[in-house]
Amino acid sequence: MIAFRDTARHLSLLLLPFFYFVVLSVFSSGLLRGQQSPRAIEAGKARPRVGVALGGGGALGLAHIGVLKYFEEQHIPMDYLAGTSMGGLVGGLYSTGLNSTQLEAIVRDANWDDLLSGSYRFFDEPVVEKQDWNRQSGWLTLRFGKGFTLPAGINPGQALGLLLSRHTDAYSDLTTFDELPTPFRCVATDLVTGTSFVLERGSLPKALRATMALPGIFTPVNWDDKVLIDGGVTNNLPVDEVRKMGADKVIAVIVEAKQPSARQFTSLSTVLRQTASIAVVQNERQQAAKADLVIRVQVTGLSGSDYEQSGNMIEQGYMAAKAMAAQLAPYAIRNDAEWKAYLAVREKRAHTAPDQGPLVEVVSRQSIIQRNASHELYHKLGAAPIAEAQLEDALSGVVAATGLPGAYYEWRSEAERPEGYRVEFLERPDQMLLIHPAISLTLSNGEPGRAALNLGSSLIPFSTYKSRYLGEFDLGYDPGFRGEYYHAFDGSTYFIAPGLMVQRQHNSQYQGGVRQTFIRDRFAGSFYAGLGTWRFVQFRAGVRGGYDSYSRSVTIDGVKAESGPFADPEVVWGFNNQDSGAIPSRGTRLEGSAGYSYRAHSFPFFHNQFTSFHAVARRVSLFARGQANTSFGKNLGFYDRFALGGEHALEAYRYQEFHANALVAGGTGVLFQGPGIKSLSTQANLAVWYEATRLDLGSPGWQTHQSAATGLFFPTPVGVLGASVAFNENGKARFRLSLGSF
Repeated sequence: MIAFRDTARHLSLLLLPFFYFVVLSVFSSGLLRGQQSPRAIEAGKARPRVGVALGGGGALGLAHIGVLKYFEEQHIPMDYLAGTSMGGLVGGLYSTGLNSTQLEAIVRDANWDDLLSGSYRFFDEPVVEKQDWNRQSGWLTLRFGKGFTLPAGINPGQALGLLLSRHTDAYSDLTTFDELPTPFRCVATDLVTGTSFVLERGSLPKALRATMALPGIFTPVNWDDKVLIDGGVTNNLPVDEVRKMGADKVIAVIVEAKQPSARQFTSLSTVLRQTASIAVVQNERQQAAKADLVIRVQVTGLSGSDYEQSGNMIEQGYMAAKAMAAQLAPYAIRNDAEWKAYLAVREKRAHTAPDQGPLVEVVSRQSIIQRNASHELYHKLGAAPIAEAQLEDALSGVVAATGLPGAYYEWRSEAERPEGYRVEFLERPDQMLLIHPAISLTLSNGEPGRAALNLGSSLIPFSTYKSRYLGEFDLGYDPGFRGEYYHAFDGSTYFIAPGLMVQRQHNSQYQGGVRQTFIRDRFAGSFYAGLGTWRFVQFRAGVRGGYDSYSRSVTIDGVKAESGPFADPEVVWGFNNQDSGAIPSRGTRLEGSAGYSYRAHSFPFFHNQFTSFHAVARRVSLFARGQANTSFGKNLGFYDRFALGGEHALEAYRYQEFHANALVAGGTGVLFQGPGIKSLSTQANLAVWYEATRLDLGSPGWQTHQSAATGLFFPTPVGVLGASVAFNENGKARFRLSLGSF
């Protein structure tokens, strides 16, 4: 387990003297059941069958890999393996024929942020979720079911499901887990009966996902008529199960963190966590007493959430096993020929899947998902053999676009059926509502301070494939609501999108140090049809129309802005393959529109903007940005002009300092990603950039302005926190504090 194990270990340390006394007494009295001495084994008698039980422990459970590494070096056989939670995950992967070196590489290269995230990767989200008006700037996502019920877990485990599939896909034809290179069991807890459930057959990746489904963190796994969660709730150390498998000797491995002091229990959360852990500690003690040997890995300086410290944990596991060399020696195979024979049997039972193959089956318990996902995947992947990485990429896109909990795949090699990849999509239990809260705040001298609360939302109905309701509520500066019903047609690339908007926008005008503010209230509806239901590209055409109400009529260059109706037929395009909606490190975003605005003073328009990031080193990215707006030579009214200035363009100038009939702007910079700040769950980013723009300001003519800036930026759950200083072409400095987007 994860959270349970972080606290459950602490109580067990109180009884360490008792356990050591029992173990030493058993060894000294020769009461280890069925144990043979090394001399008896060397004399030719059959060696005892050794089983290993691996306990849970969150990230601390990665220390099991170090124990397995020591066993390999010392020729200690593992004829049976069973585990719970992280112990189940490590044991299950090892049972497929992997060795400790391969396991170490898997956990070292794993992207734990993705594996443990409760949100889909921004890269995988459909392009409709990446539009400029509803793009996320923070990583906090609140999930709700029907009637605003809380979900069964924060993390559906979609990335974890693919990782498990990748390393177990060759074992789809097992009758039981006894047929693995090392016979295996893992333990989960059935919410229906409230008892432990031993997983010994079926889908291996789903079994591994079930054993570590920590309540409240990972969503439960449906298994026939059972609903499975983390096995640590009922059996965190499956010694009994190893014994039932046929082991003569059972070695139990327990990982535990530093014991807490009494002074730590001063808050409700710490008391509740420790209270919930008592049952885990009790069942683990009972199981440990039944083992023939217990290895306790006391991980120091780390917690159950320090997944990035896998190397440190593995080393501590290795050293803990090495410290018990004398007690482990009787279990070792000392005859080289016998050890090679043991390895040969394991290798003979190992399966391998081809590097590539065709997609042969797509299944889901929801007929609409099975029908449309099949259509889309066969269309995208074709009938030709595909690589495993291609399949995972496609599955990630489908899962994010449909809001499903995840997908598994396996290599099917059954007789009389075509060989290839079989894909299973997990069922979405209900409609899903995602709410993305964000806060924006900008402070700088000489311009209006702006603060707002933004609530972005996506409602995915139960009986749909990719369709969803999108909404954004803004409270504060420029308040309003914008919504859209995005209806995708089956598994095709076509969609329609009716929408509406109610918005108040403040427009600033500067004369020297004096600022005037004018307000535009807009009430509008829209209807678009287009192409693009996948991750990166979208093209739509339609019309937006409504009524603009101005707080004050303003005349500029002979054009009088007056309240009235408008209709804007337009085409809109978008492309976004960036890796983050907050602070990207790679990828390009391109958005724009072109059309004709019919109103009291009609005009054509064109707007396009892009940002592109290119990683040149592990923590260094170069970026460029550009923007082009034009009315094709027509003078625009004040409210329709293209505004520029502020934190998103020309940092050295005031917010909306320039209002232009046309402009072209560009800039470039470098982004340095610093190390993570664990205590704040964020990362420091240093950016240095330069911008220049050419503007048609109407009667004043064309002007050129420049800005050079540097700043520190920190991603937070509700937006990017930044502090910057910028200098214009005259050397005048402007300091800015912002919370929002980068």
